[in-house]
Amino acid sequence: MAFFKKFTSQAPKDDPTPAFPDDDVFPVHILDDTKTMRSILIAWTLCFNDVLDAKKLQSSLAQLLEIGDWRKLGGRLRLNSSKRLEIHVPRAFTSQRPAFSFSHENMNMAIEDHAVAKDLPKADGSVKQYPGPDAFADFSARSDAPATLQDLLSGDTPQISVHVTSFTNATLVGLSWPHTMMDVMGQQAFLEAWSLVLAGRESEVPPVLGAREDTLLTLTSDPSSPQDAYMLNSQRLAGLSMVKFGARFAWDMLTQPASSTRTICLPKATLSALRARAQKDITAAEFISDGDVLAAWTISAVSASLPYPRPITALHAMNARFRLPSLLAARGVYLQNMLVPGFTFISPSIARGPLGPIALDNRQRLLQQATESQVLASLREQRISGDPSTLLYGEPDAVLMPFTDWTKAKFFEKADFGAAVAKEGGVEERLNGKGKPWFQHCSARKAAQGTRFMVVILGRDEGGNTWLTLTLPEAAWREVEGSLE
Repeated sequence: MAFFKKFTSQAPKDDPTPAFPDDDVFPVHILDDTKTMRSILIAWTLCFNDVLDAKKLQSSLAQLLEIGDWRKLGGRLRLNSSKRLEIHVPRAFTSQRPAFSFSHENMNMAIEDHAVAKDLPKADGSVKQYPGPDAFADFSARSDAPATLQDLLSGDTPQISVHVTSFTNATLVGLSWPHTMMDVMGQQAFLEAWSLVLAGRESEVPPVLGAREDTLLTLTSDPSSPQDAYMLNSQRLAGLSMVKFGARFAWDMLTQPASSTRTICLPKATLSALRARAQKDITAAEFISDGDVLAAWTISAVSASLPYPRPITALHAMNARFRLPSLLAARGVYLQNMLVPGFTFISPSIARGPLGPIALDNRQRLLQQATESQVLASLREQRISGDPSTLLYGEPDAVLMPFTDWTKAKFFEKADFGAAVAKEGGVEERLNGKGKPWFQHCSARKAAQGTRFMVVILGRDEGGNTWLTLTLPEAAWREVEGSLE
């Protein structure tokens, strides 16, 4: 959990590796170089039921990272004299100084015959639980790949690691990089551009915007932009209220059962049934999205599992790309973090009631915070704080539930490695298109300590199934299971 990382994470040591004097130096922007982003190295695995040509994947990615400011992704993290991160990019990528690390393991067996890979999640038309992403961590990166920021600062280490695992009927593509590089919509832009180059459509790769100038810093410093105060300032946890919140969290950690992480598949009909349950408790004119329904469903399960009623603070990751007009109209892509926190405060009475009012309350509160003026106000608060992970709002005795929704990234659609397919597999039973993943999931290279509740909506596959990864205590898992019977 972001706030609690500050008590356990260690500051990186001084950079032991001198910069190569000819490297091209790029800045790491203000929302990228934070304690939270420094503490996370993404571990992302894309699962294909096709045999992919690993050499084509490698060569096309190398080609992408030679285009304009896409080169920034091929740089090395360094600490400058002010202890801020910056990116040093070789003037020319070579075998000695490549743009990314690449490894390939050929299993010489069908994926169903592998002791671990055979259990990877796969939709079968039913509601089903699977092991969480950490159970498959060996496929996300090679064993000696960087796992911490210090690993990246040691030596001349590329930020991106690619690890391809080949079976006779499937391919797993593992990707790892520091969260300081970009957010989920940056990941989407990266994956889509890689797919374009692979397909021979390099001319369609969009330019990278803001690689050297922090667009968010410019927007929040512009005196002509809306200057409204942040609407949640009066509810910020600070001083005694933050102490109470921290004490409550520590007490829960000491006295409550540990949480477990699992992936769950909801078929289209199941999500439709949850939506119908939610909609019957509100008017037909009151719109709620699938994301609101899923938030209400998981909030309801957590609330019902608590020993006694408590308020719940849902912490959502909103994205400024969809909220600021100048970003919406951008003719290119931003490879950086543009996340804005959205807080919804759910009272015990609403949290333990029907789904509809929870979903509606969640939506209405987020819409209030998603205006241009409030997004800019939130970004200013993050900039001023110096450490956005300390910005928490709500009641001191609330249960904090972080949410991340990847649905808009459309990874099941945007990852199109069709041009690298050497042998198509599962033609009769597959739901996904040629060269597109049947599944994808993500975690961190080094597991976070202290996470009791977490909801990651991975998105909807081409068969209409919605995938989630949930971290919950056992009592909440029982409520989840009971709600789907």
